[in-house]
Amino acid sequence: YMDIIKIGLIGLVGVLVAASMKSYKNEYGVYIGFAVCLLILTYSVNYFTRIMTGMESMQTYLGDNFKYLSLLFKAVGAAYICEFCSGICKDAGYAGIAGQVETMGKMYILLLGMPILSALMKSIQEIAG
Repeated sequence: YMDIIKIGLIGLVGVLVAASMKSYKNEYGVYIGFAVCLLILTYSVNYFTRIMTGMESMQTYLGDNFKYLSLLFKAVGAAYICEFCSGICKDAGYAGIAGQVETMGKMYILLLGMPILSALMKSIQEIAG
């Protein structure tokens, strides 16, 4: 619970400092925003490693179906990375590049979902005969 409060405060203080620096020099605000994003990313990586440890313990229970859970977490990671990069691009004033990063992320997630869709279609075909 305290980590979430820390993240919120880091973000809030970062925004206030970046906003005050933008009036002095615009690029300093972008740099501070980027640094705050990296700091929050390090906290996120800590949580992600905890999640991965939990997933490894579930692997024995899931057996062959573990690969689908792994794909789900890859998709979540890809979405987070694309959102992170897109936000930085938007803050720097490059909305066009941010849009392309988001589009590429969506296509990557769709590609990750293809094995699941294929397995679903195969199961439906087996049931239908």
